[in-house]
Amino acid sequence: MVLRDGKWTTEQDAAILVPEDMISIKLGDIIPADARLMVGDPLKIDQSALTGESLPVTKYPGSGVYSGSTCKQGEIEAVVIATGVHTFFGKAAHLVDSTNNVGHFQKVLTAIGNFCICSIAIGMLIEIIVMYPIQHRRYRDGIDNLLVLLIGGIPIAMPTVLSVTMAIGSHRLSQQGAITKRMTAIEETAGMDVL
Repeated sequence: MVLRDGKWTTEQDAAILVPEDMISIKLGDIIPADARLMVGDPLKIDQSALTGESLPVTKYPGSGVYSGSTCKQGEIEAVVIATGVHTFFGKAAHLVDSTNNVGHFQKVLTAIGNFCICSIAIGMLIEIIVMYPIQHRRYRDGIDNLLVLLIGGIPIAMPTVLSVTMAIGSHRLSQQGAITKRMTAIEETAGMDVL
């Protein structure tokens, strides 16, 4: 229940709540937003889905409660302090979602790609300097040579070769008793610091 215009109304949608709204929490309610408890009796809150605590936690007036927790005992009023992605659970979900760990294998692939691009650029620059000012070739002959250099320098088969290499590594690990469900698991295990 939410206090709106001096009257308690039943809101079905937690998205309508905003910080500083007054809500009523009672037995069986799922707390719709992070809130600070006001005056009243202590609550027993089950927040196992958020924190992993198996037993209900006692929350006293002035304590904070998290969105997604369930009220197991008591009734109290609370003021909303955070909603949506700004809640404890929303921030945790955002952190999990925003992790962008680049593995060692991906770093090596990026380095190889950057090396190929730089090599092609330097090779084309040398080719242009040698063909036009020094050898005085025709424009068409130079373009053909540059295209051959450009196409030949791009490692088109690299993804296939790397997939085969990972498959061979996976097969060798399976011969030693390891079970690999995903090819990237090999890389993740290789980059592990603590087991």
